[in-house]
Amino acid sequence: MSTGGAGKGCSGSDGGMVAPFVAKTYAMVDDPATDAVVAWGPASNSFVVADPFSFSRALLPAHFKHANFSSFVRQLNTYGFRKVDPDRWEFAHACFLRGQTHLLPRIVRRRTGGGRRAKDSHDEEEDEDISSKMLAMEVARLKEEQRATKDRLAAMWRRVQDAERRPKLMLAFLLKVVGDPDVLRRLVGNSGGGGGLFPGEGAEAKRPRLLLDGEAQVGKKMRIDGDGMLCGINRQEAFVREPRVDFTGFYTGGDGFSEVPVDDPPYAFRVDTGY
Repeated sequence: MSTGGAGKGCSGSDGGMVAPFVAKTYAMVDDPATDAVVAWGPASNSFVVADPFSFSRALLPAHFKHANFSSFVRQLNTYGFRKVDPDRWEFAHACFLRGQTHLLPRIVRRRTGGGRRAKDSHDEEEDEDISSKMLAMEVARLKEEQRATKDRLAAMWRRVQDAERRPKLMLAFLLKVVGDPDVLRRLVGNSGGGGGLFPGEGAEAKRPRLLLDGEAQVGKKMRIDGDGMLCGINRQEAFVREPRVDFTGFYTGGDGFSEVPVDDPPYAFRVDTGY
């Protein structure tokens, strides 16, 4: 990928060797496998360290002999890199461009003159500033993880409560049916759209008439055999319509089931083990 205005403001010779620090930094930034940690900026004339902690733990030890992010930033300053955005770890150099490796030899270490003590003091202040910023980022990341963990625990607790509630509703339903059999009759009657499970409820149920003399055909595709079974013409399959029961009221607590005390039933069933 070529960059418009490549080399603008970049002076020096292209024939020299690339400094090891510059070459390793370019390799880290240009590797698409690590884009989640460090990658080129939008204009391809800078690079952004998106995750300083992963950068320090994984990438730095793989390319350098240390895992100190502050030392890496100090080395960038030594080679003339500047921080682009004060709110994030974005660095740029006029000769550090995506796809322009021939410009890398121009990035050289700046000569150090007198005032060694002043330089050391400046480095210490810079290290403290970097450490405080990284600490603030770590605190923000931990708070975000704490919120996510709290949300997951709340969702898990809701599922546990729902799982505990279902057996209680089932027991309440059974106790209701035992105490008042008409509950099941009403429940079945409401689920069939007028056709209930018990005779006399809803619309009159249609029942096949059993023939006494052999088999007889019922309609065009059904017949009743000598055993009184409703079968297809080819006697391959019996069609039996079973009544359906809608237990929706159990799950929703409808029809008064949730009002039955579950943990303290009004009676107990005696079990005869036969011994």
